[in-house]
Amino acid sequence: MSPVERAYHYILDAILSGELEPGMRVPTEALAENLGISRMPVRDALRQLEGDGAVTIIANRGASVAQYSSEEVVEIIEMRAVLEALAARLALPRMSATEISELEHLHWRMQNVSQDLTAWIAAHDDFHNYLTACSKRPLLIQQSQRLRLMLRPYFRSYYAESKELEITGLEHQSLVDAVKAGDPEDLERKVRAHVRQNVETIAKLA
Repeated sequence: MSPVERAYHYILDAILSGELEPGMRVPTEALAENLGISRMPVRDALRQLEGDGAVTIIANRGASVAQYSSEEVVEIIEMRAVLEALAARLALPRMSATEISELEHLHWRMQNVSQDLTAWIAAHDDFHNYLTACSKRPLLIQQSQRLRLMLRPYFRSYYAESKELEITGLEHQSLVDAVKAGDPEDLERKVRAHVRQNVETIAKLA
């Protein structure tokens, strides 16, 4: 792994774990020292994270974790709902018994780490990333993952505060069932509703 990749994943993990929260400054020099690398790879990693929507860089002020307003969070969730629902509809005809079995396994993994918020969120993202990836639409996959990354701090805050990982009627089992039922339009509707759950409550945490 190159120094840039090491720095990228180190900073990203700090954001995803909640160690670095929205609006917090990313300490470039301290990170370089901790990783035993120069500041240049850290700066390159920060530029990549800025492109991912996870970091904001301001000239002469450095980098900070991207912070979005309540209105922006609502908009990002709305976009994610549309893109992931579209990806799921496109994915369904491509999913054989093997892909469905893998999706079930990812759901099982989520259930088995439900007492560990960090592990559950990682498993949750793996579930959604896999379903989206089955669409075989690279740009759609890339944009969906970017939007999910932008929202991660706000969803993490919501889950940590509410202790509510699943919403009755909108839980991940309903998505697995919809995939197995084989109706693309029904799956699209359910994914859209699933992603939009509690949108206003989540936005208030921004």
